[in-house]
Amino acid sequence: MQYKNRFIAVVLFSALFSAVAAQSPLVLSSPLGLQRPGGCTPSLALGGAGTGIGNDLLGLTANPANLGTSNRTTFSTAVAGDFLFLSDGDSSSQHMDMNLRVISLSVPLGTFGAIGFAVEPYSSTNIQFRAFKDYSNYIKGDSAERGLRQTGGAINWQFGWGYTLMKKARIGLAVKRMNFNETHVEIKRTHGTLNDRFIDSTRIHFTTNGIHAGIQVPFSKFTVGLSGDYYLITTAKRKWEKYGTQDSTVIRNSDDFEIKPPPSLTIGASWEPGAQWLLAADVGATFWDMFFTQYNKPSSLRENAITVSGGAQFIPAPNLLTPKFYEIIQYRCGMRYSQLPGLDSYEAAATLSAGLPMQSSGGLFDIIFEYIRRKNTRFDNYTENIFSIKLGVNGGRKWGQSSDGSY
Repeated sequence: MQYKNRFIAVVLFSALFSAVAAQSPLVLSSPLGLQRPGGCTPSLALGGAGTGIGNDLLGLTANPANLGTSNRTTFSTAVAGDFLFLSDGDSSSQHMDMNLRVISLSVPLGTFGAIGFAVEPYSSTNIQFRAFKDYSNYIKGDSAERGLRQTGGAINWQFGWGYTLMKKARIGLAVKRMNFNETHVEIKRTHGTLNDRFIDSTRIHFTTNGIHAGIQVPFSKFTVGLSGDYYLITTAKRKWEKYGTQDSTVIRNSDDFEIKPPPSLTIGASWEPGAQWLLAADVGATFWDMFFTQYNKPSSLRENAITVSGGAQFIPAPNLLTPKFYEIIQYRCGMRYSQLPGLDSYEAAATLSAGLPMQSSGGLFDIIFEYIRRKNTRFDNYTENIFSIKLGVNGGRKWGQSSDGSY
């Protein structure tokens, strides 16, 4: 995507311009934006690990095979508030964002397994940038501004089924639909000798289908899992228009091009030595070398972006009949390291959380505190620090239970 390549150096680290307002300029080195870690809050609290965890509250988000554990109807939802601090040498800016992270529902079908539905954001392309240059040392009163505003991203919808084979291995398969929208607006404005404004706006939209498949196999206190996504090639629509104050002519055009999002694969494992402890870890990869587009694929794209995550959960007294409230809280911590699609860019995160039991319904209210740091190693002075608070509600209900006895 050529206009992104042109802007990346200007937006990130221009020596002549200072950033006044920006939101993660690193999105410009990724054709689909920065990916958001998926999953319900019980896995997000563990750094995002969940592929090898058998927990009905996770639904099909981390691994559709997890539906094989479901014997009750479960519902999960989460929202996040992100506080972003950008720093580039002596320049800095602060931003805040609120977003929905997941809606998940799973329903057991008895001997036929379980079905599940989920909607999650896949990525965000949001950025706002304004640059100002004063030319008064050369021509009195002259100045120029350059701005960029980009909004959008991708969201995934999926519907799937899970089943337990021979009371042991769990398998799952889901159909996914990705919806991507992006609006990219460049604004150039001059003041003084020449007063002019030029606007170049581009809009891109596509939808594509894919599959999400997985397997989980428990071995006593261990569970291992494997989950992967694959998307089909599709046709994207691009519309653009250009106009300025010096020329009243508006240039509009549109075209189509083919695009195929990258597949991904994750392997995970969990260990539950007792009711008090749960340890989990995931290793995954997004295969950007298999990403395809007819519209200026960035040259600085990784071949494979690796993500490593893991975490631990501790419940002080899970088996007491009359415990104190703090003794049944699920205390969790986690860490994550992710390579971003652009070369030399990465994201590291740490989480602390508490899962508060809702005793009347058997559910959980999750509070997660997360610190995220993004960097591009080619630029020593640039960092992104994000402080995120996630709130999640996870509930379940067993609507009926069969009995072999008679009274």
